[in-house]
Amino acid sequence: MFNTSWIIAYDIADPRRLRRVERALAAVGQRMHNSLFLCTLTAPELNQLQRRIAKLIQVPDDIVQYAPWCQHCHAHTQHLGTSAEPAIASAWVI
Repeated sequence: MFNTSWIIAYDIADPRRLRRVERALAAVGQRMHNSLFLCTLTAPELNQLQRRIAKLIQVPDDIVQYAPWCQHCHAHTQHLGTSAEPAIASAWVI
């Protein structure tokens, strides 16, 4: 099974739900901006994350978007200002 990179963006209305979604994403990815994470996941890991987040949000009030980020997209990404390319770890030490 191979990994796919995903850009995950969210807008959560409630501060408590927001913190919970942030913690769920921080456990599997790297924060790129306030409401934007880069996660490299297998298909089962993505499915598990989506199910977890679905339990945390309120659909009428909140939104979470998942966009695949292919190698071609990565190769053509530009960083301006203080932005830096994310350091993707092959393993996390906790």
